[in-house]
Amino acid sequence: MRRLLLILLVAAAGLGLFGYGQAMQDPRIVRYTVPVQGLEQPLRIVQLSDSHASAIDMPPQRLQRVVAMMNALKPELVVLSGDYLSGNPGDWSASETRAALAPFASLRAPLGVLAVVGNHDSRKATRAALASTRVRVLIGERITVGPLTLVGADSYLRGSEAVEQMRRLVRQAPAGRPVLVLAHEPDFFQWLQARPVVMIAGHTHGGQIRLPFIGGLLVSDYARSRLRGVFHERGSTLVVSSGLGSSLLPVRLGVPPEIVLVTLVPVHSVGRKSGTER
Repeated sequence: MRRLLLILLVAAAGLGLFGYGQAMQDPRIVRYTVPVQGLEQPLRIVQLSDSHASAIDMPPQRLQRVVAMMNALKPELVVLSGDYLSGNPGDWSASETRAALAPFASLRAPLGVLAVVGNHDSRKATRAALASTRVRVLIGERITVGPLTLVGADSYLRGSEAVEQMRRLVRQAPAGRPVLVLAHEPDFFQWLQARPVVMIAGHTHGGQIRLPFIGGLLVSDYARSRLRGVFHERGSTLVVSSGLGSSLLPVRLGVPPEIVLVTLVPVHSVGRKSGTER
Protein backbone atom coordinates (compact mmCIF):
# COMPACT_ATOMS: atom_id res chain seq x y z
CA MET A 1 0.00 0.00 0.00
CA ARG A 2 2.83 2.38 0.89
CA ARG A 3 4.57 1.61 -2.39
CA LEU A 4 1.38 2.34 -4.35
CA LEU A 5 0.90 5.61 -2.46
CA LEU A 6 4.50 6.59 -3.17
CA ILE A 7 4.06 5.82 -6.87
CA LEU A 8 0.91 7.94 -6.99
CA LEU A 9 2.62 10.83 -5.20
CA VAL A 10 5.62 10.73 -7.54
CA ALA A 11 3.32 10.54 -10.58
CA ALA A 12 1.27 13.50 -9.32
CA ALA A 13 4.42 15.53 -8.66
CA GLY A 14 5.78 14.70 -12.11
CA LEU A 15 2.51 15.65 -13.76
CA GLY A 16 2.45 18.89 -11.78
CA LEU A 17 5.98 19.81 -12.86
CA PHE A 18 5.16 18.98 -16.47
CA GLY A 19 2.01 21.10 -16.26
CA TYR A 20 3.96 23.99 -14.76
CA GLY A 21 6.42 23.76 -17.63
CA GLN A 22 3.57 23.90 -20.13
CA ALA A 23 2.06 26.89 -18.35
CA MET A 24 5.39 28.76 -18.46
CA GLN A 25 6.17 28.26 -22.14
CA ASP A 26 5.93 31.19 -24.53
CA PRO A 27 2.45 31.47 -26.01
CA ARG A 28 1.83 30.16 -29.50
CA ILE A 29 0.29 32.44 -32.11
CA VAL A 30 -3.16 31.22 -33.15
CA ARG A 31 -4.56 32.74 -36.34
CA TYR A 32 -8.20 32.95 -37.37
CA THR A 33 -9.79 34.54 -40.42
CA VAL A 34 -13.36 35.78 -39.98
CA PRO A 35 -15.51 37.13 -42.84
CA VAL A 36 -17.47 40.27 -41.96
CA GLN A 37 -20.34 41.78 -43.92
CA GLY A 38 -19.83 45.48 -44.60
CA LEU A 39 -16.07 45.49 -44.16
CA GLU A 40 -14.12 46.95 -47.08
CA GLN A 41 -10.54 45.98 -46.16
CA PRO A 42 -8.93 43.33 -43.93
CA LEU A 43 -8.35 44.32 -40.31
CA ARG A 44 -5.75 42.63 -38.05
CA ILE A 45 -6.74 42.32 -34.40
CA VAL A 46 -4.48 40.81 -31.74
CA GLN A 47 -6.19 39.50 -28.61
CA LEU A 48 -4.71 38.58 -25.25
CA SER A 49 -6.91 37.09 -22.55
CA ASP A 50 -6.52 35.92 -18.97
CA SER A 51 -2.97 37.03 -18.24
CA HIS A 52 -3.58 36.42 -14.49
CA ALA A 53 -0.61 38.22 -12.93
CA SER A 54 1.13 36.06 -10.34
CA ALA A 55 4.58 35.88 -8.77
CA ILE A 56 4.57 32.14 -9.47
CA ASP A 57 3.85 31.96 -13.19
CA MET A 58 3.11 35.47 -14.50
CA PRO A 59 5.57 38.08 -13.18
CA PRO A 60 5.80 41.41 -15.01
CA GLN A 61 8.96 40.31 -16.82
CA ARG A 62 7.15 37.43 -18.50
CA LEU A 63 4.17 39.60 -19.46
CA GLN A 64 6.55 42.17 -20.94
CA ARG A 65 8.00 39.46 -23.18
CA VAL A 66 4.49 38.50 -24.32
CA VAL A 67 3.68 42.15 -25.06
CA ALA A 68 6.74 42.29 -27.32
CA MET A 69 5.44 39.23 -29.17
CA MET A 70 2.08 40.95 -29.65
CA ASN A 71 3.69 44.12 -31.02
CA ALA A 72 5.76 42.02 -33.44
CA LEU A 73 2.51 40.88 -35.11
CA LYS A 74 1.91 44.52 -36.16
CA PRO A 75 -1.79 44.59 -35.31
CA GLU A 76 -4.06 47.43 -36.31
CA LEU A 77 -6.06 46.94 -33.11
CA VAL A 78 -5.22 45.22 -29.81
CA VAL A 79 -7.92 43.90 -27.47
CA LEU A 80 -7.45 42.65 -23.92
CA SER A 81 -10.34 40.51 -22.71
CA GLY A 82 -9.98 40.54 -18.95
CA ASP A 83 -8.70 38.68 -15.89
CA TYR A 84 -5.45 40.58 -15.43
CA LEU A 85 -4.98 39.40 -11.84
CA SER A 86 -5.00 36.06 -10.04
CA GLY A 87 -7.23 35.32 -7.07
CA ASN A 88 -9.35 37.98 -5.43
CA PRO A 89 -8.72 41.50 -6.79
CA GLY A 90 -9.40 42.84 -3.30
CA ASP A 91 -6.19 41.18 -2.14
CA TRP A 92 -4.13 43.36 -4.49
CA SER A 93 -3.07 46.85 -3.44
CA ALA A 94 -3.23 49.75 -5.88
CA SER A 95 0.55 49.71 -6.34
CA GLU A 96 0.60 45.94 -6.88
CA THR A 97 -2.14 46.22 -9.49
CA ARG A 98 -0.29 48.99 -11.32
CA ALA A 99 2.91 46.95 -11.36
CA ALA A 100 1.10 43.85 -12.62
CA LEU A 101 -0.56 45.73 -15.49
CA ALA A 102 2.39 48.03 -16.29
CA PRO A 103 3.69 45.91 -19.22
CA PHE A 104 0.50 46.68 -21.17
CA ALA A 105 1.70 50.29 -21.47
CA SER A 106 4.13 49.10 -24.18
CA LEU A 107 1.38 47.82 -26.49
CA ARG A 108 1.15 49.64 -29.83
CA ALA A 109 -1.56 49.63 -32.50
CA PRO A 110 -2.76 52.39 -34.89
CA LEU A 111 -6.41 51.95 -33.89
CA GLY A 112 -5.64 51.66 -30.20
CA VAL A 113 -5.55 49.18 -27.34
CA LEU A 114 -8.93 48.39 -25.81
CA ALA A 115 -9.70 46.34 -22.72
CA VAL A 116 -12.63 44.94 -20.76
CA VAL A 117 -12.67 43.51 -17.24
CA GLY A 118 -13.12 39.90 -16.17
CA ASN A 119 -14.42 38.14 -13.09
CA HIS A 120 -11.01 38.44 -11.37
CA ASP A 121 -10.80 42.20 -11.94
CA SER A 122 -11.91 45.25 -10.02
CA ARG A 123 -13.45 47.79 -12.40
CA LYS A 124 -12.16 50.76 -10.40
CA ALA A 125 -8.67 49.37 -9.79
CA THR A 126 -8.23 48.28 -13.42
CA ARG A 127 -9.17 51.72 -14.72
CA ALA A 128 -6.81 53.39 -12.24
CA ALA A 129 -3.92 51.05 -13.06
CA LEU A 130 -4.24 51.69 -16.79
CA ALA A 131 -5.12 55.39 -16.61
CA SER A 132 -1.62 56.56 -17.53
CA THR A 133 -1.22 54.10 -20.42
CA ARG A 134 -2.58 53.95 -23.96
CA VAL A 135 -5.01 51.23 -22.90
CA ARG A 136 -8.66 52.31 -22.87
CA VAL A 137 -10.92 50.31 -20.56
CA LEU A 138 -14.47 49.81 -21.81
CA ILE A 139 -17.09 48.77 -19.27
CA GLY A 140 -20.53 48.77 -20.84
CA GLU A 141 -19.51 51.29 -23.49
CA ARG A 142 -19.78 51.62 -27.28
CA ILE A 143 -17.23 53.48 -29.40
CA THR A 144 -16.19 53.81 -33.04
CA VAL A 145 -12.86 52.21 -33.91
CA GLY A 146 -11.75 52.56 -37.52
CA PRO A 147 -14.38 50.80 -39.66
CA LEU A 148 -15.98 49.11 -36.64
CA THR A 149 -18.46 49.87 -33.91
CA LEU A 150 -16.98 48.26 -30.80
CA VAL A 151 -18.98 47.31 -27.73
CA GLY A 152 -17.14 46.54 -24.49
CA ALA A 153 -19.23 44.35 -22.18
CA ASP A 154 -18.99 44.36 -18.41
CA SER A 155 -18.14 41.05 -16.75
CA TYR A 156 -20.84 38.39 -16.69
CA LEU A 157 -20.25 38.44 -12.92
CA ARG A 158 -22.55 41.50 -12.92
CA GLY A 159 -25.45 39.27 -14.02
CA SER A 160 -28.46 40.30 -16.09
CA GLU A 161 -27.52 43.98 -15.83
CA ALA A 162 -24.37 43.39 -17.90
CA VAL A 163 -26.24 41.19 -20.39
CA GLU A 164 -29.04 43.70 -20.99
CA GLN A 165 -26.51 46.52 -21.25
CA MET A 166 -24.59 44.63 -23.94
CA ARG A 167 -27.79 43.80 -25.85
CA ARG A 168 -28.92 47.43 -25.77
CA LEU A 169 -25.57 48.75 -26.98
CA VAL A 170 -25.56 46.31 -29.91
CA ARG A 171 -29.19 47.02 -30.76
CA GLN A 172 -28.63 50.79 -30.81
CA ALA A 173 -25.37 50.66 -32.79
CA PRO A 174 -25.45 52.69 -36.03
CA ALA A 175 -26.51 50.77 -39.12
CA GLY A 176 -24.08 50.08 -41.94
CA ARG A 177 -21.02 49.54 -39.76
CA PRO A 178 -19.77 46.10 -38.58
CA VAL A 179 -20.13 45.49 -34.84
CA LEU A 180 -17.40 43.89 -32.73
CA VAL A 181 -18.25 42.91 -29.14
CA LEU A 182 -15.37 42.48 -26.71
CA ALA A 183 -16.35 40.41 -23.67
CA HIS A 184 -14.56 38.38 -21.04
CA GLU A 185 -17.02 35.48 -20.87
CA PRO A 186 -18.27 33.75 -24.05
CA ASP A 187 -21.65 33.28 -22.34
CA PHE A 188 -22.72 36.68 -23.69
CA PHE A 189 -22.88 35.20 -27.18
CA GLN A 190 -26.07 33.26 -26.48
CA TRP A 191 -28.00 36.47 -25.83
CA LEU A 192 -27.07 38.33 -28.99
CA GLN A 193 -29.98 39.43 -31.10
CA ALA A 194 -30.54 38.95 -34.82
CA ARG A 195 -27.99 41.57 -35.92
CA PRO A 196 -24.75 39.85 -37.08
CA VAL A 197 -21.75 40.66 -34.90
CA VAL A 198 -18.29 39.32 -34.15
CA MET A 199 -17.61 38.63 -30.47
CA ILE A 200 -14.13 38.07 -29.05
CA ALA A 201 -13.90 36.47 -25.59
CA GLY A 202 -11.71 34.46 -23.22
CA HIS A 203 -12.34 33.24 -19.65
CA THR A 204 -12.34 29.50 -20.36
CA HIS A 205 -8.55 28.93 -20.42
CA GLY A 206 -9.48 26.28 -22.98
CA GLY A 207 -10.17 24.09 -19.95
CA GLN A 208 -6.57 24.65 -18.71
CA ILE A 209 -6.20 20.97 -17.75
CA ARG A 210 -7.46 18.70 -20.53
CA LEU A 211 -6.84 15.06 -19.73
CA PRO A 212 -9.00 11.97 -20.30
CA PHE A 213 -9.95 11.86 -16.62
CA ILE A 214 -10.20 15.63 -16.06
CA GLY A 215 -12.69 17.78 -17.94
CA GLY A 216 -10.96 21.09 -17.32
CA LEU A 217 -11.75 24.10 -15.15
CA LEU A 218 -15.26 24.76 -13.95
CA VAL A 219 -17.11 26.89 -16.50
CA SER A 220 -20.77 27.20 -17.43
CA ASP A 221 -22.47 24.54 -19.51
CA TYR A 222 -22.63 27.02 -22.38
CA ALA A 223 -18.90 27.80 -22.28
CA ARG A 224 -17.93 24.15 -21.85
CA SER A 225 -18.85 23.46 -25.47
CA ARG A 226 -17.04 26.61 -26.62
CA LEU A 227 -13.70 26.39 -24.80
CA ARG A 228 -11.57 27.76 -27.64
CA GLY A 229 -11.81 28.40 -31.37
CA VAL A 230 -14.30 29.97 -33.76
CA PHE A 231 -18.04 29.34 -33.60
CA HIS A 232 -20.71 30.48 -36.05
CA GLU A 233 -24.29 30.73 -34.81
CA ARG A 234 -27.35 32.67 -35.96
CA GLY A 235 -25.31 34.73 -38.43
CA SER A 236 -22.78 35.87 -35.81
CA THR A 237 -19.26 34.68 -35.01
CA LEU A 238 -17.67 33.94 -31.63
CA VAL A 239 -13.89 33.74 -31.16
CA VAL A 240 -12.74 32.25 -27.84
CA SER A 241 -9.12 32.30 -26.70
CA SER A 242 -7.70 29.80 -24.22
CA GLY A 243 -5.66 32.69 -22.86
CA LEU A 244 -2.21 33.13 -21.43
CA GLY A 245 -2.14 32.52 -17.69
CA SER A 246 -3.57 30.07 -15.19
CA SER A 247 -6.14 30.00 -12.43
CA LEU A 248 -6.37 27.96 -9.21
CA LEU A 249 -3.23 25.96 -10.08
CA PRO A 250 -0.15 27.28 -11.98
CA VAL A 251 -0.35 24.47 -14.51
CA ARG A 252 -1.63 23.82 -18.03
CA LEU A 253 -2.02 20.37 -19.48
CA GLY A 254 -3.04 19.87 -23.10
CA VAL A 255 -3.91 23.57 -23.48
CA PRO A 256 -0.85 25.72 -24.32
CA PRO A 257 -0.96 29.48 -23.64
CA GLU A 258 -1.81 31.52 -26.71
CA ILE A 259 -1.99 34.92 -28.37
CA VAL A 260 -4.80 35.18 -30.91
CA LEU A 261 -4.54 37.03 -34.22
CA VAL A 262 -7.98 37.55 -35.73
CA THR A 263 -8.05 38.89 -39.27
CA LEU A 264 -11.44 40.30 -40.21
CA VAL A 265 -11.93 40.18 -43.98
CA PRO A 266 -14.63 41.39 -46.37
CA VAL A 267 -17.11 38.66 -47.24
CA HIS A 268 -16.15 38.71 -50.93
CA SER A 269 -12.53 37.78 -50.08
CA VAL A 270 -13.36 34.66 -48.07
CA GLY A 271 -11.20 31.63 -48.90
CA ARG A 272 -11.27 27.98 -48.00
CA LYS A 273 -9.40 28.51 -44.70
CA SER A 274 -11.73 31.17 -43.36
CA GLY A 275 -12.40 30.77 -39.66
CA THR A 276 -9.70 28.16 -39.15
CA GLU A 277 -6.47 28.04 -37.21
CA ARG A 278 -3.43 28.11 -39.46
